[in-house]
Amino acid sequence: MLGSMHALCIHFIVLIMLIFHYQGASIARRFSQNYPVALLARNPKNYEGVVDDIIKGGGEAVGFSADVSDASSINRAFAEIDKAFPGSLLAAAVYNVGGGLSVKPFLELSEDEFTQGFKTNGYLFL
Repeated sequence: MLGSMHALCIHFIVLIMLIFHYQGASIARRFSQNYPVALLARNPKNYEGVVDDIIKGGGEAVGFSADVSDASSINRAFAEIDKAFPGSLLAAAVYNVGGGLSVKPFLELSEDEFTQGFKTNGYLFL
């Protein structure tokens, strides 16, 4: 016979990095139906309304300011997320920043245009 049984309670959060309020907002609202949501954006205006909407709807959300092209900024934001949601694990991460998009043909991009898109969308993951 088993001794005492303990229920394991694991808390999960969803991390959404966004640049445009309207692009990540519907994703955040959907995830907030089941998970607390951490929203990251360089400009707080891009997450404040979404956070307010989620909280008014009975969900849990916190916004954090971070520049996704700056590793130290991301590290600070992740430390803040750890404080806001202690012991939580990541259920999902949505990386929806889209910075550096250029509609020019590839061979017409300047070096700065090319590297900005790379820095924003992939550099931190190397």
